[in-house]
Amino acid sequence: MVYRGKVEGHNFKVFVDNIKKNQLKKFKNFCKFFLKVTFFAIGSCLVAVFFGSYVYYLKVRSDFLYAKPRINTTQTTFYDKDNNVIYESYGTKEPEWVALKDIPDTVKKATLAAEDLEFYNHDAYDLKGILRAVYENYQKSSETGLKKFAVLFREDSYSQGGSTITQQLVKNRYLTNEKSFDRKIKELIYASELEKRYTKDQILEIYLNEIYYGEQALGIQNAAKIYFNKNAKDLNLAEASMLAGLPQAPTKFSPVSGDYYESKKRQDYVLQRMYFAKFIDYETAKLAANEELAISGKKSFVKKYPFFVDWVMSEIDKEYGDGYTERSGLKVYTSLDQRVQELSEKAVIINLEKFKYRKAGNAAVVVIDPKTNEVRAIVGGKNYEESKVNVATSLRQPGSSFKPVVYMAGLENGYTAATKFTDKYVNFGGNPPYIPRNYDGSYHGTVTMRKALAWSLNIPAVEMLSLLGMDKVIDLGNKLNLDLDEKAKECGLSLALGCKEVRLLDLTNVYSIFDDAGKMGVPTGIKKIIAADGKVIAENKQRKKQVISKENAYIMTNILSDAITRRTIFGYGNKLEIGRLAAAKTGTTDNFTDSWTIGFTPEVVVGVWMGNNDHSPMRETSGIEGAAYIWNEVITGTLLNTPSSDFQKPDGVIEVKVNPYNSLPVKEGSWGIAEFFKEGTIPKDKEDLSYLKRF
Repeated sequence: MVYRGKVEGHNFKVFVDNIKKNQLKKFKNFCKFFLKVTFFAIGSCLVAVFFGSYVYYLKVRSDFLYAKPRINTTQTTFYDKDNNVIYESYGTKEPEWVALKDIPDTVKKATLAAEDLEFYNHDAYDLKGILRAVYENYQKSSETGLKKFAVLFREDSYSQGGSTITQQLVKNRYLTNEKSFDRKIKELIYASELEKRYTKDQILEIYLNEIYYGEQALGIQNAAKIYFNKNAKDLNLAEASMLAGLPQAPTKFSPVSGDYYESKKRQDYVLQRMYFAKFIDYETAKLAANEELAISGKKSFVKKYPFFVDWVMSEIDKEYGDGYTERSGLKVYTSLDQRVQELSEKAVIINLEKFKYRKAGNAAVVVIDPKTNEVRAIVGGKNYEESKVNVATSLRQPGSSFKPVVYMAGLENGYTAATKFTDKYVNFGGNPPYIPRNYDGSYHGTVTMRKALAWSLNIPAVEMLSLLGMDKVIDLGNKLNLDLDEKAKECGLSLALGCKEVRLLDLTNVYSIFDDAGKMGVPTGIKKIIAADGKVIAENKQRKKQVISKENAYIMTNILSDAITRRTIFGYGNKLEIGRLAAAKTGTTDNFTDSWTIGFTPEVVVGVWMGNNDHSPMRETSGIEGAAYIWNEVITGTLLNTPSSDFQKPDGVIEVKVNPYNSLPVKEGSWGIAEFFKEGTIPKDKEDLSYLKRF
């Protein structure tokens, strides 16, 4: 039995070993099969990618063979809202061709230094330059994770420091300004094919004769004549280095209509590059940098409404690239109303003359249609020739005209128009301690939000901000496109009184949100843009976004249009009263540096700033005593022959008579003061005013 057991045990072991061998063999076979399939799949993908890429290359190459150089001689035309011409540029005239041999070496070397120092040493594209640009853009990207790698497939990742002269010529000659990875690949293929067709000298000659230098100048010869009133062959080093720096951003760097300081910085950069490339020595570079340039600057057609036209141009150039508007043969249909624009300009001139004794040197006006957010007029200052700074789009402290944003944050967070505040001496702490004062130096005891805002009291506004916390007010401000950055936090509680600088255009647009039931759109001067080929490339079809509740927007509008409550402080017949229902708020900054008035009716929103560009103070010119005069004339003139209408109360707003002492609803037939509440916020119990003890 024992012997037989041993034999049986041995047979069983052999049996098990055979099974293991069979399983191992099957596993090995499976692995071989899996590897074969994997390698086949990878190989197939690689072949497909290679084949697809090759087919794409052949197609793009074929496109290039039949591509015709784009004609860059253009004229841009602007129209008002009724399709009347308000601006025509002369357009970029046909380049006056200059052979490369007749172009001074200083011009050629300055161009190479500015745009492509290794032009004669690399192929159509500079791989090192592309990789460097991608790396720099990747490092600067604010994205995280996989999104950070998306920079590799954005065209603008390759445009900063990665484009050769050949690529720039291709983009200027054959392609559009579209920013996409596909367009960039086309650019690289076109550039390679172009270098097969032309020599480096020929490409440089074409580039110098076709590149855009700003101020309607196509080509180096036109640029020399427009900027320096001479021929290209007569340009010296200082002039050549100035011109060579322009093509990168012709509008920004133009020494005529751009920022002269920036154009000089750009010229210095070109000269430095020339020095490091050993094109010139240090003393020569220094002399050229310090040479005083006699800039001619032949201007294009004078703009009829320059601040408005310049603003629209800048908005288009932000979207499509610097200088695009002036050289793309566009038909730009704007929202400008010539009648409103002219009466706004007239109101500025007349009232600044009146307020000259108060040392008010400038004013700005913005007029917006609240339903479409189309800008009907922009006055950026009293005299475009004296100062091209558009104050309507410049940062200034808004003073009390910012308070509606603070109180709107309160309404959105459960407070009501009947919420009580304490208007008294309050030390909010800090070092030094923050102790705000009212404009008139007096105190008014316990007041409601309605009275605090209508009377423009400072202390309750600071209390509102303190109760809410900075973050809620800043978050709402950013939601309303006011760009309240870290500087807003640095203001502390004085943010409630307009410490953070904002743009008149942006704050006026915030009031249009109150006007249009809490819906926000982007202020625009563009109705439609038609390209040179007849295609519509832009149209104002913006979808407005609900950013605050329609109920609270109405309540805010109702407070701002409460002329009876406002008269307690501003008096009867003040400049915020226009003979019809209108919501308005004034603002004044420390030392009377800025005077603001922004207000609206259901049909129009008007914002006005008055002050001095250099921030020098006026003589006791508050919002109601300065900007309100211009505001009154502009809004009444705009609404001339327009029937008056009321702000529409939404269903979610309830009018209730309340006891002014405790804000509780009174019984029917009893005496009380009417107040508006968002449904669900009507006080039910006796007010808990314990929060006032904080102040």
